[in-house]
Amino acid sequence: MIGKIIMILGILGVLLGAAVLLVSVLLPLLTDGRTSWDEALLGIVPGAVVLVGSFFVFAAGLIAMLGRRKKAGKAVEGADSLP
Repeated sequence: MIGKIIMILGILGVLLGAAVLLVSVLLPLLTDGRTSWDEALLGIVPGAVVLVGSFFVFAAGLIAMLGRRKKAGKAVEGADSLP
């Protein structure tokens, strides 16, 4: 259960980071130069940090969930072999 919650938080963080990064990168292009790249970096850097950090959180949740599933699978296999 904890693995699923961590994985969901990681996915939400990845989506948030990707949205911030995308908007910040497109801002100078869509405003016809009224926003400089230096100003856009104020959103690009945090967006990239959130994106990468959230990806690691997602990966940790996925590993926890798969590890728990693997343990549960072994327990079920052992129960089948009992007389």
